Amino acid sequence: MQTKRATFSKPSLADYDDLLALHTNELVREYLGGTLTKDEFDQKFKDFLSAELPECYWVVRETGSDKLIGLISISKYHDKEKFEISYELHPDFWGKGYGTEIVQKAVSYALDELKLKELYAETQKKNLKSMKLLEKIGFKFMGEVERFGEDQVIYLIKK
Repeated sequence: MQTKRATFSKPSLADYDDLLALHTNELVREYLGGTLTKDEFDQKFKDFLSAELPECYWVVRETGSDKLIGLISISKYHDKEKFEISYELHPDFWGKGYGTEIVQKAVSYALDELKLKELYAETQKKNLKSMKLLEKIGFKFMGEVERFGEDQVIYLIKK
């Protein structure tokens, strides 16, 4: 899967170092519960590698340079019934439209190819940029909840 500027691929062992760096980056993890230890990341990495449809994880790289843009996923939501989209982008790609481009592509894939009827997204209320991105591509605000010791906002997009 790809967009004009980005290429999506399933995670592989070759992505380990780049994804570990992403998950230990304080800026990336500011609104995602903080950085992960190597052991915590190792467990997540196993999940990335073993995901089965309709759950999926993609390593997203810049077309041409192959630089890591980030990781995006479609996975079970907190209730274990619905699905949500999540994303972590490297700061080098913030503010350049990459987030909108790749999240929009992943949402289209989830709704059109995976045939999901709806897709949730949840972010910290303090993460104004993520809220703006979700609203820009058509997610609707559904409410707020306190989770992980933080105020979260819940968004939904339907087919």
